[in-house]
Amino acid sequence: MITLDELNLLRQHEKWEEVLKETRNHVKTEADCSYAWRALVQALERLDQKEEEYEAALQKLLDIKDRIMETSVKLAQHYREKGQVLDALRHYEKSMEVATADRQYDQIEAIWKEYIELAPDNLTFLLSITDRLHEIKHHQKAAALLKLTIPVTTRRKNWEGQYRLLKKIFAYTPQDDSLRTLFISTLEQMYADSPHFDEILDFSDIRKERNLEEALNDVETFAGFMPNSYVMHSDWGIGKVTDLSMLRKRVTINFQRKRKHQMDVNLARNIVENLKSDDFRVILVTQKDELQRLASDDPLQLVKVLLKSFGRDMSAKEIKEKLCPAVLPAKGWSTWWSKTNSEMRRDPFISVTGGAAKTYTLREQATSDEDELLQRFDETKFPRDKVDMIYEYLRTTKKTDIQDAVIRHFSKRLHTIAPYRKSATEKVEMWYTNEDLKELVPTLESMPEDLLLEVLMDVPKCIQVIKRLRFKNHELRFIKRFQAFHPESWEESFQQKLLEEDIQVRDEIAEFLVRSDRLDLIMTVVETAVSEFRKYPQTFIWLAKKGLMGEVDWLEGKINPPAMIERLLILTDYLTSQAKRREKDESAWLRKVAGEAREIIRRNHYALFKKHIQSADESVAQAIYRRSQTNDGLDGRTSSDLTTIIRARFPTLFETSTIKESLIPEGLQCLKESLVVKQTLLKRLIEIDLPTVVKEIEVARGHGDLKENAEYHAAKDKQKLLASQTSELQDMLQQARAVELDQVKGDEILFGTQFDIKPVGSDVVESYMMLGPWESDPDNNVLSYQAPFAACFIGHMAGELIEIELPRHTGRYEILAVRTIPSENLETVLARIRGDVEIPSFTSPSEPVSISSSGIESN
Repeated sequence: MITLDELNLLRQHEKWEEVLKETRNHVKTEADCSYAWRALVQALERLDQKEEEYEAALQKLLDIKDRIMETSVKLAQHYREKGQVLDALRHYEKSMEVATADRQYDQIEAIWKEYIELAPDNLTFLLSITDRLHEIKHHQKAAALLKLTIPVTTRRKNWEGQYRLLKKIFAYTPQDDSLRTLFISTLEQMYADSPHFDEILDFSDIRKERNLEEALNDVETFAGFMPNSYVMHSDWGIGKVTDLSMLRKRVTINFQRKRKHQMDVNLARNIVENLKSDDFRVILVTQKDELQRLASDDPLQLVKVLLKSFGRDMSAKEIKEKLCPAVLPAKGWSTWWSKTNSEMRRDPFISVTGGAAKTYTLREQATSDEDELLQRFDETKFPRDKVDMIYEYLRTTKKTDIQDAVIRHFSKRLHTIAPYRKSATEKVEMWYTNEDLKELVPTLESMPEDLLLEVLMDVPKCIQVIKRLRFKNHELRFIKRFQAFHPESWEESFQQKLLEEDIQVRDEIAEFLVRSDRLDLIMTVVETAVSEFRKYPQTFIWLAKKGLMGEVDWLEGKINPPAMIERLLILTDYLTSQAKRREKDESAWLRKVAGEAREIIRRNHYALFKKHIQSADESVAQAIYRRSQTNDGLDGRTSSDLTTIIRARFPTLFETSTIKESLIPEGLQCLKESLVVKQTLLKRLIEIDLPTVVKEIEVARGHGDLKENAEYHAAKDKQKLLASQTSELQDMLQQARAVELDQVKGDEILFGTQFDIKPVGSDVVESYMMLGPWESDPDNNVLSYQAPFAACFIGHMAGELIEIELPRHTGRYEILAVRTIPSENLETVLARIRGDVEIPSFTSPSEPVSISSSGIESN
């Protein structure tokens, strides 16, 4: 590879063909070498080859933050020559922002002149630049730049914009009295149709030597209250000015709810809002029939009037509130809005942003949602974020509304970025993303095969890529290529993938192995995952589901269904317990996998559990019963349901008991902190989780055919799960009763006590806390009074000897001591209960709570 010194020598001798060849090779091995990229750009300029490679090289220089201002200007000029005005503006803006931050003032003026030729009305951006200059004390430079824009606004007769610029120039340079003439001529044009305005100019003495700031203040004050102008008061409604006395500074206004009201002009300026005659609120009062005509004949214009009048983003709900029933009948809203909304998305002056909760804005200059999207896309730094934006666009846009130009822009950028990424996973992901774009626009080019081949040749790298790919269809297509590329080694690699975490294509990998008559490899996986289910939880859950549901022939006779159920319960308990001890991200993953195991057991109202418990022998049934009773991963309702099913199947299995049934409380006893945590959880389910999934369903529903709409079905499944959790939690909360621990005596074993026991014939002393199912933590000796083992001690006192029928033998225990739970032990329990849930403050934690569909209300 050529050295940079050698490359510099070629540049000095202007051997541009050689520079082009050498820099192309150099950037392949050193993708972030800014010098080589700049040399490549220079060679392409000298050889007049300013096409896609030139654009890609400039984009790369921006990515590595090399000479951003200079590079952005070159890109802007490149796009301008190609007629891509919005792309050019975007890079002119970027270059001006960088030049301002770096105080390259001469460069700002040159870029400014080019910018205002393309976007003379985009005053908001221009003023943002001059405001920054003003902040760093460059007042004259800020004013000079705005003065360059005045001839353009004059030529375009944008008098309000020109007045806005003049006010800023005056704010930057208040001693500049030369602005007086410009102010007067601009104001005369702004109010050319008003017969009263000349009197205001005379009264203000702005044409004479009066202080310009004071004169302008008078002009603005009186101009807002000229006869026949409109205002709005929050209580009195729309008002029309009937008389203005500048001498007395009094104005008379006819409000809707306060007729012929007189007030001081300065007071009026503070308490009313000046409105133009074409404001929606004014028209609604003065020409309601005109709004109704627009609703029928030109609905898009009606929405524009509304957005312009309020001058801010508005949601569909807000728009409806303004139009119904004042302009439109509420019954016809849905049909009218559906049609109008479709037109709004195509209008270059209306911006539609947001997901399910969209907002609508009136733009200063014509552009499109697609242009805004592409601007955000180009400004997004990381490739995986760009890929996410592509699929977000495809997911939230109807197929008929997808723009070929947008797809081509996405593809072009992926072609530019992918070859220079170091990450093999990113290269593969972008390669297949581009293939997905090709399905929409078949004329797009595929990325070079070399990108995939480079990864496929390295088996360890392939294995890592398969694990890290985020989209199932990418993963599936890549393993097919891997299989074809490595006919001798793919089988063993695939076997290993079956045991790894977060693999989305286990079914397909297993099918490949079955078709290749490599059932022996799958059976090895089965043996490993079943025997080491804690180590390979996702593989075990995958096998358990297939085995219990009878989905595959190759598992028949290879697993014992009741034993698989027992292991699922053990796994649920183990993962949930581990989640409490891990960091946030790992904890979330453990809870997710525990949920997958739990859902197999609860699937279709315990259909699989009921089916396979029939074939369990008594020892396995006892083990399942025990796992169901003391399980961190099961809520009280599920635990109760499972034990009920087992008792129904084995009615004589648990007949012997020393439980004092009369002392087992009805309902559900708990600590007041547990009650608040559960109430908080229910509130979140009702007010956040369920509404969010409803929005997800609506978004997915808009993507077309529901039969093939995976997102829709996933969202519906999520809704069912959340609804089930909500229902279960509501049922439990209706039964729940918080126990005040200061009322617990501690002389007999009941809720809120701690007791020490010793197995007869042993010297080992065991100490347990007796609480409820919501506080249960068997690993830390916190028992639920509902658990069979714990229930046997209820009502007993110190010194008693009791017998308990355990699954395999009769246990005899001596109760050594009973007491209320010590405060330090209780605090440990409470800390675990609170966990990551923020418990709201409360005045009376034990007061009853009623649960409604709308949330939580104190009785």
